[in-house]
Amino acid sequence: MHESMTKGRARLRTAWRRIASVQVRMLLSLGLVLGFAAVGTTAYWADTATFTTGKIEAGSLDLQLGGRHPVTDEIQWQAIGLDQPWNYSVLQLDNVSPGESVAMELHLRNVGTTPLTFTGVGTSASNDLGTHLKASTWLGAAARNDGTREAVNRKGHCDNGTEAWWAGHALSTTPAHVTPNNRAVSLVPGASIQVCILAGLAAEAPNSIQGKSTTIKVVLTGKQVGTT
Repeated sequence: MHESMTKGRARLRTAWRRIASVQVRMLLSLGLVLGFAAVGTTAYWADTATFTTGKIEAGSLDLQLGGRHPVTDEIQWQAIGLDQPWNYSVLQLDNVSPGESVAMELHLRNVGTTPLTFTGVGTSASNDLGTHLKASTWLGAAARNDGTREAVNRKGHCDNGTEAWWAGHALSTTPAHVTPNNRAVSLVPGASIQVCILAGLAAEAPNSIQGKSTTIKVVLTGKQVGTT
């Protein structure tokens, strides 16, 4: 009897120690969980990064025109700035007779910072000279003039051109394309080209236009590359 009671008490002590050990482990585990939770709510990583761009500046578009001075042979730039007109007095013929003509160089350059394309149309101020007022243009050609007003044998020449834009084109008050098929010509910043323009009366011009006159007007329109 005493032996059985002793064994029973021993089993109770063992069971209690096991239960106590489990409770301690549960409490320890709970404490660890709560401990990590407390740390997690008080330490968030954070960072900030900032960048600044370089200078942002609008570009410019400026198509300038110029001509070669007949005496100094230097290119003089006119129509400087935006939307500037230019009266090129070199291209004129007074007291002209049938078959006479005059040649001039038109220089164009892009002094802006933006690549551009340009097209142009030409007209005469009146139709007094009818279809007998002729004009020809060559890209890259140099202008040369022979003869005198007194001898009535003035003759213009466009030498060594790379492309014919007009060839004996009749001018009137109806606008006509300066470049073939109104094809746009490209100019990158700093680039320039020259065009030789030859204008005069056709050799078959009739007596009915004697004493009549007109002026030629060419309007060039430059646009930023990519626009329509």
